[in-house]
Amino acid sequence: MGVTTAKGELGEAMVLADLQRQGHGVAIPWGHDLPFDLIVVRKETGALEKVQCKYTESDGKVIHARITSNSVWVRHTYTRDEVDWIAVYSATTHKCFYVPASEWDGQAMVNLRLAPTANGQAKGIRFANEFTSIKGESQAPRASGSRQQLPLELMSLPE
Repeated sequence: MGVTTAKGELGEAMVLADLQRQGHGVAIPWGHDLPFDLIVVRKETGALEKVQCKYTESDGKVIHARITSNSVWVRHTYTRDEVDWIAVYSATTHKCFYVPASEWDGQAMVNLRLAPTANGQAKGIRFANEFTSIKGESQAPRASGSRQQLPLELMSLPE
């Protein structure tokens, strides 16, 4: 297994564990031909949301998260139609960050600040501590309709 693959798998595992810790259900899709790595099941509503996981290391000031997938053969930039969240595992901070599609759609990279800027700028800056959980909606409802819902009777296990 290559180093890049191992880092990607570590990122996925850390995000999965963090989402479980936050109380969300998580499903793992079969195969590697989908544009997302995990499916979050919102227990309060049954909504299913697609998550693309990223592993990154930072300089301790800024986390740079690519919204792309690169290989020898192809470069792909994710869109809000394919993915609801980019989940970033930072090996530097050992934390996970969740960026909704409404924050990154149309971009190739999103930056999350761990430390204030040198000049004190705050306008237009994404501070990492604001993205530590999946909260709220990932994006405005899609034109094609609402997100897929699980029947409520599937939401809890028998005692």
